[in-house]
Amino acid sequence: MNKSKYEVTVTHHDYDLNEEVVDAEVSIHGFARAVSQEQFAQLLDDYANCFRDEYSHGKKIGEFLTHHHRTLQRSIIVELVGIIAGLSEQTYTDARNEYAVKLAKSIKALYEDIGAGMMV
Repeated sequence: MNKSKYEVTVTHHDYDLNEEVVDAEVSIHGFARAVSQEQFAQLLDDYANCFRDEYSHGKKIGEFLTHHHRTLQRSIIVELVGIIAGLSEQTYTDARNEYAVKLAKSIKALYEDIGAGMMV
């Protein structure tokens, strides 16, 4: 049976068997409805930790999203800016995230100055 592009197969590597083992097959929609904000934060953390070319990878995701529903595109932008705004509120930074937090603060300020009106 062919898996839909809207389904994800969740696997783990069994080191005793030295093979990938299927844990579950879930629809992306079902997963999105079930995941909590805290779990989504962990998902983003794990996703970012997969050593992708961050900006170009994210840009490609954005390009895929241009084919999605226009209202949902607005919702995605607002949600992402909200995530960025939350990250901007850190009180402690170091050399690893200092400029990311500065950028997040600038994006939050831009949203509050010009973007919030029709997007909230």
